[in-house]
Amino acid sequence: MDDFEQLKHVWQQQSAPASIPDIGDLKKRNKNTQLKLERLQLLSAAALLLTSIFIVWMGFFSSVQFQSTLTYVAVVLLALIPAVQAAININVYVRLRRIDLAASVAQHLEQWEQYYAFRKQSIKVNLPIYYILLNGAFGLYFIEILGHFSMLGRVLALIPYFAWMLYAYFVLGRKSLQKENGRLESIINNLQTIQQQLDSAESPAEK
Repeated sequence: MDDFEQLKHVWQQQSAPASIPDIGDLKKRNKNTQLKLERLQLLSAAALLLTSIFIVWMGFFSSVQFQSTLTYVAVVLLALIPAVQAAININVYVRLRRIDLAASVAQHLEQWEQYYAFRKQSIKVNLPIYYILLNGAFGLYFIEILGHFSMLGRVLALIPYFAWMLYAYFVLGRKSLQKENGRLESIINNLQTIQQQLDSAESPAEK
């Protein structure tokens, strides 16, 4: 009797219709996720531009005076690199804004898949170059600044610097990328679900 009841329970579970996700809810979630991605790029660009402005002010308009021309070159690079990165972020934002929410599901899905491929390639190239250039600029800057320190002072100054850079690249950077990739994959998965529902609805009609 117990075996019969167990088989009956399994059969009822298999016979139960699969829950159909609400298309309207999926579209709403996609729109909200897109807005979050756009906001992230704008805020990132704004923070980088403010950083560049502060560095220019500190290097050329504050009371801080450097002795070496090389240090001023480093200051220019330290201001320029974040500014260029901000321009890249704005370009990413513009690409996001070009994704047409009113397009058909198939076209919308294709646009997001193209954006996802672009974003992965962009990050693969952009992120290492950004950190290499930034650390190179800091290296030029440290030549004069750390020249006033003893050997022990230089070591004590460089340890937290390298620790922060490694943490920013391997921990913060990866967490941010995983979060962004998760949001993009969520959008694409939702659109694929919607497309599958539309295809399923069309199939009986064709028969």
